[in-house]
Amino acid sequence: MKKVVLLAPIGLTLLLMAWTAMTYNYSNYGSWYVYPALIIPLPVLLGHVLLILTRTPRTPYLLYAVIHLLIFVPLWIGCLMLISKDSL
Repeated sequence: MKKVVLLAPIGLTLLLMAWTAMTYNYSNYGSWYVYPALIIPLPVLLGHVLLILTRTPRTPYLLYAVIHLLIFVPLWIGCLMLISKDSL
């Protein structure tokens, strides 16, 4: 169970990538396919906060959160651009 909680943010990132791969060919500007991708950062961030607050020592989990979010944010923006057919 501990590994599931630990890997949940990465699992959600993989879910976002899979959703993008499955939908970007069928989506168009303004389609509903973008909504799950817009929601996914909240559970990712909450997962990291949960890990930081419930585990000790906190430093490794804080480092894990920073590194993952530095990778996640540009990936998330890229997925949004692919799904929505819009550029930032």
